[in-house]
Amino acid sequence: MLVLGLALRVALIHCYPIIFGGDSVTRLVYHDRILIAYQLPALQASIWAISKISPDPLLIRYWMAVVGAAAGVGFYYLAQDLVGRRWAMPAALLFVSNPFVLAQSTVPYQEILMLGALCFAFHFFFAERWLAASLSLGLACLTRYEAWAACPVLAVAYVWGRGVGTGWKATGWKAGVTFGWAPLVWMACNAGLSPAGTYVLEAPLTLGRLHRWAYLGWITVKFTPAPVLALAVVGLWRVWKQGLLASPRLRVLAVFVALFLAAVLFSAHGERQDPERWVTAREAHLPIWAVTLLAGLGLPRWPRLAPYAAAAGMIWGVSGAARYMARETSEPRVVLSYSLAQYLDRTVPAGERALVLSPSIPAERVQAFLERTGARGRGVLERFAAAPPDFGRTLVHARASRPRLVGLVNPAMSASARAAQLAAGVPEWIVVWSDFRAGDPDETKFEAEARASGPPVEVLRAGPLSAEVYRTR
Repeated sequence: MLVLGLALRVALIHCYPIIFGGDSVTRLVYHDRILIAYQLPALQASIWAISKISPDPLLIRYWMAVVGAAAGVGFYYLAQDLVGRRWAMPAALLFVSNPFVLAQSTVPYQEILMLGALCFAFHFFFAERWLAASLSLGLACLTRYEAWAACPVLAVAYVWGRGVGTGWKATGWKAGVTFGWAPLVWMACNAGLSPAGTYVLEAPLTLGRLHRWAYLGWITVKFTPAPVLALAVVGLWRVWKQGLLASPRLRVLAVFVALFLAAVLFSAHGERQDPERWVTAREAHLPIWAVTLLAGLGLPRWPRLAPYAAAAGMIWGVSGAARYMARETSEPRVVLSYSLAQYLDRTVPAGERALVLSPSIPAERVQAFLERTGARGRGVLERFAAAPPDFGRTLVHARASRPRLVGLVNPAMSASARAAQLAAGVPEWIVVWSDFRAGDPDETKFEAEARASGPPVEVLRAGPLSAEVYRTR
């Protein structure tokens, strides 16, 4: 299972070398930091450590492949707890090959680390290996807030399993510390749910938030192969008709999923197109995980057909992951950033600098954030959201020219650093994106210097976008 999960991810990484996504690029841009805004630190800590060896994003993507493969092993052990060894392997294969989970775990997104840690946490809990369960759950809770829903579930299950008679208070304290230590430590360090100037929860404002369930349901169905959905329906039927929900293990998992779905309504980070009704599609990782577990429960119902359904689900899933990554890596902005990084790597010699003028974060998004967070939020924005998205993608993909690639709004750039950059004069190379609009006098100055240097030495294009490369001297 470990080898297969690793091989699939490495193959996809080399077939689609462009890094897609927003948060995934942000983590690579700020690879020298562990804490990024409200994000929990577990995955970023590993990226920080690996970057000490080399900042090459390919090495970090290999690490994500290892994490994804390990998550498949965790799913295997959890499935074994539910359906036995015979059916655990095909169930895990369905998880490993899910197109959404497989594709997203080739870039540094947090969800696969959370899922893997949760699988091991539940498995160790069912095996009554309390220390291993506590450490695994702690890792999950320091990766994504969604994992926090498992803390009260496992704590209550632990107390319930020992009876609620004499000594239940002492048992309750022990359970709370054993399974809730990670959220408690995080909140103590930040004096709240997240660092000052950031936010993660808010009370639902409208009934429109119920649409989030429908949206996540659609994403789950969309990215779950039809054979797996069919097996999940059979598994759900078995749970209902054969009374499998009487199993304490299934009840624990069901309550955890229910708490997650309730918590989604309180998430403060809805998608900007419609923040009340939509959340990020990556929230569907947990529903997909739950549906795949149901599919595992459906496998024993038709033992002769199950291997064929599992094989069909795997083929469907791997091909779906390839299509997903092909679509994500063909988006014009992503392609142009990658092409620009490759061109600058080939062209900019040592000792020369290249300035990239690309569109900044939209002013309305910045204003909306500041309205909710105030003065403390401005500091967070300056530290962790300063890099224009296209510049960040170019910086991540650049290798040879990365030390010489600069932007007027650069990651980790302080006021003094910007002053020093301006004092250094006009860079030898200036890149102007076709949709760049100068926002301050310094940007206007450098764009004018680029235009005055003569025609561009190269014009890179991707769809309707282009980037003009100027040699200033």
